[in-house]
Amino acid sequence: MIGRHYGAGTMNKVRGLVVRSKHLISHVNEQKKHISVAVSHGSRSMVLAARWLKVPALTMYDYEFTETRLFNHFSTRVLVPDAIPDAVLDEIGLASDKRVKYPGIKEELYVSHFKPDVQFRTGFLAEHGHHNDNEKVLVTLRPPATTANYHSGKSDALFDDLLHFLLNAEHVIMVIVPRTHEQTAAIAGKIANVADAGGQCILLDSAVDGMQLTYASDLLISGGGTMNREAALLGVPVYSIFAGRQGALDRKMEEDGKITFIRDARDISKIRLEKRDAAAPTPLTDRVEKFVISEIEKFF
Repeated sequence: MIGRHYGAGTMNKVRGLVVRSKHLISHVNEQKKHISVAVSHGSRSMVLAARWLKVPALTMYDYEFTETRLFNHFSTRVLVPDAIPDAVLDEIGLASDKRVKYPGIKEELYVSHFKPDVQFRTGFLAEHGHHNDNEKVLVTLRPPATTANYHSGKSDALFDDLLHFLLNAEHVIMVIVPRTHEQTAAIAGKIANVADAGGQCILLDSAVDGMQLTYASDLLISGGGTMNREAALLGVPVYSIFAGRQGALDRKMEEDGKITFIRDARDISKIRLEKRDAAAPTPLTDRVEKFVISEIEKFF
């Protein structure tokens, strides 16, 4: 692993970008190996390092309203979902001779290889002190990315509303998957302040297998994007509290009924707290994997 996260704020992000790029360049030089192409999904550090090392860079991103200028300018080629219109890509400055569109969504790259562990749910609940609660509704809640450059404070307010709602819901176990240790501590304080809470909550303080947890859940509510799309591919009901500018991919998935957006406290009534039929996930093709590999091979 190269580098670390330097926190929120423009100066911290610029500092982290430069330091991680320098560390990556040093690492590559120390290995003394020829690199044909640098491939990433949304790594600005890799793009800068590749530019310095004169290595072609193949970048993927699927949210057009993040900070894309480095990707668009320094990448040799940029892969985006075909749901993003060319007019939007023109607006954000992605040159037509650099862009390549792929069918579907990037999560198909690895979700297509997913194999559910039928014992995960029972073992997970027992590990966290819920030995006889397998029949309760399991809700996984992912907080907003508070350090992201596209973060909206409205998502934080929705998250707080959801905490109150789920902590007072009957026959529900809520699993909260924080992004940082600082966020874990802040959420623990919020839970403690819900004086009338009668529900059950598991606040994770270490990493778990996210795909297995998502598949074991009866529904997922998230302030991000990747877990939402993973859940949609796995057939798990998905509710999004992302309050930033809606990207074309999210808009398309909402129109197709794959994601339900919670835009204010009134929309919480849309959430259906009920058990789902955990049938085997619908098999996915390897179309995205083959497409990306074919694009990488063009650099050899």
